[in-house]
Amino acid sequence: MSDGSDLDDVWATGEIFDDEEVLHEHWTPESVPERASERDEIIRGLRRAFRGEAPKNMFLQGKTGQGKTATAQHVLEMFEQRADQQSLDVDTVYVSCANHKSSYKVACDIVEQYMGENPHGHGQHKVFEMMFDVFESLAEIVVVVLDEVDSIGDKHDILYSIPRARKQGDVKNTKLGIIGITNDSTFLSNLDPKVKSSLYDSVIQFDAYESEELQQILSRRADRAFVDGAVDDSAISLCAAFAAQDKGSARQAIDYLYEAGEVALDHSDDLIVDDHVREAEERVEKRYITQSINGLTIQDQATLTAMVSVAVDGDEPARTRRVYSEYSNLCSEIGVNKLAFDRMRDHLLELDMIGIIDGKKRTGDGQGGEKYYWEMSTDTGTTIEVLESISRLDDVIDIVVSSAQHSNITNY
Repeated sequence: MSDGSDLDDVWATGEIFDDEEVLHEHWTPESVPERASERDEIIRGLRRAFRGEAPKNMFLQGKTGQGKTATAQHVLEMFEQRADQQSLDVDTVYVSCANHKSSYKVACDIVEQYMGENPHGHGQHKVFEMMFDVFESLAEIVVVVLDEVDSIGDKHDILYSIPRARKQGDVKNTKLGIIGITNDSTFLSNLDPKVKSSLYDSVIQFDAYESEELQQILSRRADRAFVDGAVDDSAISLCAAFAAQDKGSARQAIDYLYEAGEVALDHSDDLIVDDHVREAEERVEKRYITQSINGLTIQDQATLTAMVSVAVDGDEPARTRRVYSEYSNLCSEIGVNKLAFDRMRDHLLELDMIGIIDGKKRTGDGQGGEKYYWEMSTDTGTTIEVLESISRLDDVIDIVVSSAQHSNITNY
């Protein structure tokens, strides 16, 4: 058996990274200067607490990687510090709703955080009572942060109950405010009217970062993540440009830079340059598409395959009915139950939310009203390559691949 000495170049750690933790997804910066205006809007919503009023209910809306959570956390830290200085009794409750598919599960999470036991199994009314008891026990003013709140499904009981808790007598001495954070641009418009009427006072939009803003973010991270002189300025600019042209996401730009460091190590280089970034972009794109597609349901995958087929035919951006026509044919080919038009459109919206495709509303073709138009966000050739690994789609993908080859799609 080999002693592994022939793999020394793979094991080599090189002289690139210094503190790479600042490139990890879980790391939160002390502040996000590029979101100063959004930060100030959140502050305006919270400052009512210093006048003895409940904070505004606010929703932070924007796609993944736009600094919503980091900005909220930064402002809430300042809020608690200022409250301490003024002897104001405040607290914050944070819940990541990503794995909670209902209001009931979110309430169970809150109760478990503070009471130590998950009340799952009790009725929702009882669990909500326990949740409000938690709020009463914490402080006079409590801000409830619901991150990825769009994950809770289509029953928004918790969003209705918390803003009305004092009026309904669920809490007597505590004033509550909600900060909801969502990646889904349609979430608020789809809320039940009675929830809308009692819920939000302010919607704060986090637009995609521009290239210059991403450069500033990357420069700050690079100063801490890499040893001095390990990153060429041009490489930082290229990471920012790639991300700005795609999703405008800081997370995406940071992933490119992080992977570029790994590429440099693979090549035994001690300076990250543009060529490393280009290879890193391909690696990250392939990894992202693979992870995203492998996590999809068969209906999501069928919808995506239909969209890819439309793209290969050169019909982007395409109306929903064009994608549905392709989807209907595909379902017959692979033996999958064909969903109704509106349900398939829901799957397109889900694919848009995770960044695989992009949907935009615009005025239709003379038939009145706004219509959705769809196109691929990820590289079509790479997406086809990943879909080829799904055995159930074999026959359909063979046809798509053949069309892609005729259309000179990248990778084919």
